[in-house]
Amino acid sequence: MNLHLYEFDALEKELEKLPTLHRIAFAASCCERLLPNYNAFSRQENWGDPSVLRIALDEVWQILQAKPVDAALIRKLIEDCEGVIPDSDDFGGLSDMEAQEAAIAICNTLEACLDPTPQQIIKVANCVTDSIDAFLDESFNVSESKVELKKLVEAIASHPMAVREMAKQSEDLQRLKQAEKLDRDFVEWLRTSFDNDGKSLIDLA
Repeated sequence: MNLHLYEFDALEKELEKLPTLHRIAFAASCCERLLPNYNAFSRQENWGDPSVLRIALDEVWQILQAKPVDAALIRKLIEDCEGVIPDSDDFGGLSDMEAQEAAIAICNTLEACLDPTPQQIIKVANCVTDSIDAFLDESFNVSESKVELKKLVEAIASHPMAVREMAKQSEDLQRLKQAEKLDRDFVEWLRTSFDNDGKSLIDLA
């Protein structure tokens, strides 16, 4: 199984095969690769609070290791994360968009702890795709014609960053399908297995 950027139908079918906690684990892994984008933005703009997102995502990882879901706490963490999402009107650069997607992905992953449907997980995957798309779009000079836009989509989907991310998602799904239980070692592997020197999926840190 090899996933491709923009092709959410294939991902949804794979997610439907997974137990609910396994789906959340997939989303949490995606968030780990997005979070450094927020950290880079916060440092660059001297705005926001990365620790809020880190605490929220750590709660998800604890749930994946059998901590009971506290709905009230999850809603509070969602509210906290929403409070540190940058407003594009205040910044207007690419970095704030990448930070937004990271925070929104974590909010959606928290929501998935309460409603772990494939559709909820797709929202997280969409944040990943939007981050890659926005970052790489700057690299290509195309017109607004349908032909050129189609070429742009193909170019972005075949870019090494996109290929690397989709390979990681495919690997995660394959490992999750094989894992009957989310034991401590497996969860730790999933949390840390993206080896990019602390950088995000678009090489920001």
